Amino acid sequence: MSDESAHIPENRVRLQRILLRGFFLFALITTVPFLPDFYLRDYSESFQTKSHPFRIIDVVSQNSPWFFNNANGKNYLGWLITLLISLVIGFIWNVLDKKNRDDSTLSYWFYVIVRYGLALRMSWFAIAKVFPVQMPFPTISQLNTNLGEFTPGKLYWLTTGVSPLFEVFAGVFELIATVLILFRRTTTLGALMMVAILVPIWFVNIGYDAGVELTSLHILTFALILLAKDVTHFWDLLILHKPSVIPTFSAPTFSAKWLTSTRIVLKSAFILVFLVYRGVEYGKVYAAEKTFKLPLTDGIAEFKGLYDVAEFRLNHQLIPYSPIDTTRWQNVVFEKFNTFSIKVASETNLNTDNKVRTTEYYGNVGRLYYGYEADTVKHTFLLKNRADTTRKIWLNYEHPNAQTFVLKGVLENKDSVYVVLKKIEKKYPLVEKKVSFFGKK
Repeated sequence: MSDESAHIPENRVRLQRILLRGFFLFALITTVPFLPDFYLRDYSESFQTKSHPFRIIDVVSQNSPWFFNNANGKNYLGWLITLLISLVIGFIWNVLDKKNRDDSTLSYWFYVIVRYGLALRMSWFAIAKVFPVQMPFPTISQLNTNLGEFTPGKLYWLTTGVSPLFEVFAGVFELIATVLILFRRTTTLGALMMVAILVPIWFVNIGYDAGVELTSLHILTFALILLAKDVTHFWDLLILHKPSVIPTFSAPTFSAKWLTSTRIVLKSAFILVFLVYRGVEYGKVYAAEKTFKLPLTDGIAEFKGLYDVAEFRLNHQLIPYSPIDTTRWQNVVFEKFNTFSIKVASETNLNTDNKVRTTEYYGNVGRLYYGYEADTVKHTFLLKNRADTTRKIWLNYEHPNAQTFVLKGVLENKDSVYVVLKKIEKKYPLVEKKVSFFGKK
């Protein structure tokens, strides 16, 4: 037992030991990937190319405990059960380990796991905002989707995406806090910054149902754990206005010199891989005008734009425009990437599964999204539904001028279709006012 703990009542010491062991187990099992799915997933899929190695470090950073994958990311009960079980085991551990009164080694490793677990997760969020590839600027299809057809969570993503400068500012703040967490002398300051960041993020996710509600609470818990040991010091300083010194986190003491060297090498490797290397790679993604939420494959540049459906025939029957007709296409968009989207009056299925490359159709209805493969020699399109790639449309096309498309083919239900598209030159205030941190427009 340390000299400091010798003056603490025995009941309080016992409680501290139970909490230390319980939260140590909680931090360990929610940071280290124990689920088999983690090791079975496809590591070859990357945000930039299918062979790029930095996909692996992103998967590691986004490792989720079992309870994150249930109840649409809001499994508070699973989170609480995991915490309670950890505390129960911590109680049993303390009973069986009464003879050992020195918890300095366990305390050191506990804070190492919490600090690096926090930095591991936040480094991904931070750098994805510093180079704004997390929340992309609205696509042409989204700019032509009615406001009421978005979920609140999707609307929040879009309103953040329209201001890359704000996204970069938030990322820089998160990155500074992450770096401070990694050094013992600045951990407390970094944790305070993390709390300031994560409290509003948690409430935003609650209010907008933005998809990472439990994730943000979990990371916030780690930040609060780093501050918990100094509660009395903060109370004296902030409430009682008494002089108080916030102690730094304890330094490791190794008997062998090689252990000290190993610690320095591992820490340097963490910074180089998860901060420096990831930053360089995300910078390349941004410079290439890509994002890991939208398709990577470029579309045909001359096709890009919004098109009015001037004529629509289904099974050779002319169908006039009607805003409530559930069979007629209303307008079509070719994105700069290989997406072909169709405005329809029928209510499309709402998809709330926000994963890599689902941003187009996640959280909104009113449009059908297809990835297209074009043969510019034979003048054919193969359209594959983004949400269900088994659904396909085959089309032949004529492109007599830059403003006109004539499409003929077979829809998913085997109906024949004939469509004449006329390009609309439309200006959007959001696009006109778009200002990027790097001066792109």
